Amino acid sequence: MFIDKNGVLRKPVVYLADFEMFLPTCEQTIKYWKSICDKYGFIGLFPGEGEPVEPGEDFWKRVFLHDVNHMYNSDMVIAQLDDWRGNQPDSGTLFEAGYFVALGMPAYGFYNSSKGLLDKIKDKQLIDGVYYDADGYAIEDRGFVLDNMLSLIKIAPTFEQACKLARKDFDEILIKNGYEPYKVNDN
Repeated sequence: MFIDKNGVLRKPVVYLADFEMFLPTCEQTIKYWKSICDKYGFIGLFPGEGEPVEPGEDFWKRVFLHDVNHMYNSDMVIAQLDDWRGNQPDSGTLFEAGYFVALGMPAYGFYNSSKGLLDKIKDKQLIDGVYYDADGYAIEDRGFVLDNMLSLIKIAPTFEQACKLARKDFDEILIKNGYEPYKVNDN
């Protein structure tokens, strides 16, 4: 937590779960996200930061452990839940967000579409009241914008709005513990 046992405050650390590392705009996006984190009193931590994982044996296992270490040292996650390579969010990002949920830690996400899975899948067929995709898989329609398993993540339409949700929640914790809420820097 961001209030230690002696009542000393520190900025909460946000693990930035995303697929940006695969895009040519990664550096600019991460710089922007970190500036927004700073505006709301958070420290943004991108998975690729820190000591680089050197190529070699068990490379992907070491990348996994590197990222889990970052998650372990964070107070919450803000996950990019936009579609990646299809009609669903990036599977690695979902794993990271699920890690926080499983640990009972705050999980936020951003998803810039109001379309649910049923609306996004173009080639679907209705059979006996159930929609199926082109491969014959039933499409879950439970009224969530994303899969119902993600309903434990507080989802906003943009990264900044996800930061606002997190700030509100963290300010409630501050107030509950006798501290003033954080003053957002709008400069």
